[in-house]
Amino acid sequence: MTEQELKAMLDQAEKKGIELGIRLMQNRMLLACEKGTPIELPDGRAYFIKSDIQNLHDIFADLEAEAN
Repeated sequence: MTEQELKAMLDQAEKKGIELGIRLMQNRMLLACEKGTPIELPDGRAYFIKSDIQNLHDIFADLEAEAN
């Protein structure tokens, strides 16, 4: 194998690893949203994830509360 072929294989493996990491994070975010649990970061911060429908519901609830 040439150096170029090895580099191409390494680049391809790196790309697959990144794609797998992205899919894992997407699944983690979806599960956190469905369960209502936060996603915790290594630095100790935590974020709650809402779906677009949940967010829209909250916006309309806020608008109704302001109207009353």
